[in-house]
Amino acid sequence: MQCVASGDAKICRNAETRKVPNGKAKRFAKWWIKLQIWVKANWDAFADNFEVATAVLSRLKGPVVGRYAQVRMQECYTAGVWPTRDNLKVEIEIYFKLQAERDWACQQICSFKQGNMRTDDFVTRFLALSIQGGLGNEHAVELLERNVNPHIAEQLYLQDMRNENLSQAAEEVQKIAL
Repeated sequence: MQCVASGDAKICRNAETRKVPNGKAKRFAKWWIKLQIWVKANWDAFADNFEVATAVLSRLKGPVVGRYAQVRMQECYTAGVWPTRDNLKVEIEIYFKLQAERDWACQQICSFKQGNMRTDDFVTRFLALSIQGGLGNEHAVELLERNVNPHIAEQLYLQDMRNENLSQAAEEVQKIAL
């Protein structure tokens, strides 16, 4: 821990400024909770919204997140209005936590194969990941057909049961598996 003077108070922080991990939901969540705890632990040292916002935004690093922080600080500076801690928390979670979770779900679904898993379990998990990942209908159907058991995929084609709608395609997969 390193303490630095900020006005009359001291703020303790990690010597290393954390980076928001690129597309890693688990690491982002861990980093984000640590930052929120740090802000809360040092709450009395912050004089106003300006100090809280600059403390949080200045710790956002990386090509995308760093640029966002730079632009956001410039907007606040120009307008002379700084977000509250709660508003900043919501804003960052909307922009980055949700995106990290989507990226994770997309990564999972691309490598998610049925293998020996029961078809109804596979379809349920597949649909959950496709929703969490925000996949488009057409892309999700393509991945479902590619990742389902090869015998089921073959029957989808042979019995002309392919469907462009994901929920209907999932039903067809389950019918074939019975």
